[in-house]
Amino acid sequence: MSVSNIINEFSLEVKRNLEYKDEVLNYIADSFNVAQFVSFTPYELIPRYSRIFGLSPNEICETIEKTLELLINNSQEKSINIRTFKQGVSKGNPFYYGIKHVNEAQELLTKLANDGYYTIVNETIDIDDGGVSGVVMNDVIEFSPNDTPKCVEKPGFCSLPRELGVNILNTVYGFNPNLNFKNELRVEFSIHPKRRGFQNTHTIIWEVEEGHKYTTDFDISWPNNFSRFIGDKAFGLLIADAFGANVPKSTLISRNIKPFVFGKDTGISEIWLRTCPFEKMPGKFPTYFGWRDPFALMSNKDLDPVVSILSQHSVDAIYSGAAVPSKKDLIIEGVDSFGDAFMVGKASPVDIPINVKYMIHEIYFLLKNQLGEVNFEWVYDGNNVWIVQLSKSAIISTSKIIYPGKVDRYIQFYVKEGLESLREILKTIDNKTGIELIGNIGITSHFGDILRNAHIPSKLKRE
Repeated sequence: MSVSNIINEFSLEVKRNLEYKDEVLNYIADSFNVAQFVSFTPYELIPRYSRIFGLSPNEICETIEKTLELLINNSQEKSINIRTFKQGVSKGNPFYYGIKHVNEAQELLTKLANDGYYTIVNETIDIDDGGVSGVVMNDVIEFSPNDTPKCVEKPGFCSLPRELGVNILNTVYGFNPNLNFKNELRVEFSIHPKRRGFQNTHTIIWEVEEGHKYTTDFDISWPNNFSRFIGDKAFGLLIADAFGANVPKSTLISRNIKPFVFGKDTGISEIWLRTCPFEKMPGKFPTYFGWRDPFALMSNKDLDPVVSILSQHSVDAIYSGAAVPSKKDLIIEGVDSFGDAFMVGKASPVDIPINVKYMIHEIYFLLKNQLGEVNFEWVYDGNNVWIVQLSKSAIISTSKIIYPGKVDRYIQFYVKEGLESLREILKTIDNKTGIELIGNIGITSHFGDILRNAHIPSKLKRE
């Protein structure tokens, strides 16, 4: 049966005829990859269905012991799981993970069979192998690393429009996840850097159910488990790139997954190395112009929160800066040439030409239409505006108010004291105290980022 046939035929009518979980697995295994498995009846432990690499579909070894031994030996983890179900009760049944010995598995199967359970024995697939697991249904895909498809029942999963999410996973892992099911089906899946399962491919299908047809009102947000996995900065740039903004060609070197490349060629061979902590920490970690040993950087204990490093092609910067939304307009600030000194408060903003501001506005509305309010760092090279960092944003009140709110008093902080001193002060103030920044800096600098992220009522007073 072809993939297109299973997509068209796996409908409510088919689901009604397939009453058991192992029947569904056997059906979808004709066209999609499933974890190697064998299923048994209750009481007599008669084999029902199987998909074991090296054997024909539903071929069983002469004994249960040999079948279990083959499953364990075929598993890269050298272990198996036991899932259970009863007729009409497919959820909330006993589950056993990571069984490494045939005798232990057979004793459990016998006990479960005597208790009236159908059983599915499948290969253990490591959830910490750098892949993700999740659910796809209708126009949404949701997933997390280091977890099972049940991750969608816990906070922190990454939720994206289906097409966008599949494209991002393709970019990150270098293959297109095989999730070509009808939209109204609810499909539990996992994808893996190393090929697994009966068909020895990268995508594993765990369960398919009839879902409910609807259209999702998306609120794409991060940090989430996946953005923490690859680094907040890298995730934001992946989103910007996926929505069509100009992002400089970048190679991500990560603690968690193999390197991957995304973005567009800038025409410049020079590179910047940008550190990517698991969550946004404005101005805390260094950025380098030119190559340095990324492995030496990441072995530095002071960089423990850094989960990846971006090797990003440079842009011939005429102007650089940042943009933050306000109630009146988009606040656009920047300096001549590169903007690293501006972002840490060591350079004052200059007048940005109106044509550059117009291009920045265009990018802002492109991203806002998909994401809601955003702020970003940008670079202009004389022809294009490039995005070098993107975050979700709250709207600020004016070009002097960094973060709105009512407090009893403001304490002054001089920006010449530096970003780390500001972070230390924020640890000591109460919710009745705000911060007045003193210095000739931009409201869009990392000083402003720190206060906005901390939700500290704050304002700027230029010297």
